Amino acid sequence: MTNSLANSSALIIDDFHGMRTMLKDFVKAMGVKTIDSAANARDAISALRSKHYDIVLCDFNLGPGRNGLNILEEAKVRKYIGYSTIWVMITAEKSMAMFMGAAEIKPDDYLLKPFNGKMLEARLNRQIEKRRSLRPIEDAVAAQNYLDAISLCDEQLSRESRNTQDLLRIKSELLMTIGDLTAARALFEEVLALRSVPWAKTGLGKTYFLDHDLPRAKEIFQEVLSENRMYLEAADWLAKTLEELGDTVAAQQVLQNATSLSPNTAARQKTLGDIAFKNGAVDLAQEAYEAAIKHNEDSVLKNPDSYAGLAKVLIDKGAAGDAVKILDNCRQQFKEEPEALLQAAMIESSAYQKLGQPEKAALAVAEAEKLMAGMSGTAGARITIDMAKLQFQRGEKDKAMDLLGSVVKNNHEDAEILKQVSAVFSQEKLGEAGAAMINELTQEVVNVNNQGVRLASAGKFEEGSLLLREAIKTLPNNATLLTNLCGMLLGLMYKNGGGEQQTAEIRELLERVRKINPFNAKYQEYLKSLDRFESRQRGAVRADRE
Repeated sequence: MTNSLANSSALIIDDFHGMRTMLKDFVKAMGVKTIDSAANARDAISALRSKHYDIVLCDFNLGPGRNGLNILEEAKVRKYIGYSTIWVMITAEKSMAMFMGAAEIKPDDYLLKPFNGKMLEARLNRQIEKRRSLRPIEDAVAAQNYLDAISLCDEQLSRESRNTQDLLRIKSELLMTIGDLTAARALFEEVLALRSVPWAKTGLGKTYFLDHDLPRAKEIFQEVLSENRMYLEAADWLAKTLEELGDTVAAQQVLQNATSLSPNTAARQKTLGDIAFKNGAVDLAQEAYEAAIKHNEDSVLKNPDSYAGLAKVLIDKGAAGDAVKILDNCRQQFKEEPEALLQAAMIESSAYQKLGQPEKAALAVAEAEKLMAGMSGTAGARITIDMAKLQFQRGEKDKAMDLLGSVVKNNHEDAEILKQVSAVFSQEKLGEAGAAMINELTQEVVNVNNQGVRLASAGKFEEGSLLLREAIKTLPNNATLLTNLCGMLLGLMYKNGGGEQQTAEIRELLERVRKINPFNAKYQEYLKSLDRFESRQRGAVRADRE
């Protein structure tokens, strides 16, 4: 029995009973205390959802349906596993597609069959202690205590550690998560000063992209690919950068090269479809969207946008009837997602217009309107703008103006979104009226926000928070109102004290802001302020106990 593996927990995922038994015997001999098993993806996900495992041994090929990489992907997306779990993918397959898929989804290790217990034990022993040391960081991230997680990384980095590369990478991801580009760039440059590492150089390129220095970002991503053409994350970011620079033809070529190396990555195929359609390469777009749908069929990352993109391509190619079938499939796949259903209804109206069936087109629009109303202002800016365009096409000017007004009020400080709204008005020859409406609605939100700020400045945090809470009910995606409400709630906590309920509310608001814009300056300020408050509370609790 090895000390390092004693008392660990393991999950074994394999569709063959004999293989599950053999692996169970292997890890039992190593001293693993708790051993569970699953024969299929459904049971594996259920086990991962209900319990933390130190080790997961997962076969790649699990028969029909989801494979081992699909399970790992879902476990990561749903946060059923974190930094402390060792995931070993077991396979007899040696194809380039499998290898590239594994490289992109990133299991911690993989074993080629046949192997023996000693080989497996050696792999696990190399990682188990390192992984256990990451558990506190994992717990802090799960609680959205990102600053605590960064401090824990620094604490371990200050000591001699075999985990240095893992810790630096985790810290860089956390800094990017909270939008601290300055600190992230410094960390990437520190790593690169020692040696050229693809993840660090790609991360550095991301900081320049997010800082709107697109030429420098392009240069860095190209350097990564010239040093390691298989590091396809850099290819994705290079394509994104080229598209932002307006060179969609070059972006398309980068993505075609990447998909030839790793054809099973659905997100990349979907992006290739978008850019190819934009470039007028409709056959390539159709092929890419179909590949995205196929490869995401059993994935948690299944995306309604791939169905929407394919339907638009088919309408463009004169196959509107096929587009309707794709949209019906989309509805079945995403029947619990209002935004996906809304998008399908809008595109379906165009398909029926092409088919010369105006009555069905009108029914599709009515369905879209009902879905939009049911979302109570939570629909994203892009899809709301698309709905406004559709209403303009139907001559429903007032409805279109109302929709664009909601976009303006939810995004009154977002220059890019306001530019898109303005472009719609210009296209409809309403440039002057649109500009006046944008100014009026922007000022309306500013006035509400300023009123709340004045109340907070006068120490009337309760009144200010009530005012902004009411405003947020109708403007749930306005990052400025969300951050200022956080500031008022923090003011109340510092003034009157606060408990878990208050801190949980602030964390939920801050997480909403982060998803809208992690580079919001107040987001970082209030995150640090909440961290200080909680540290002070923990110190007071310790003092009381002593």
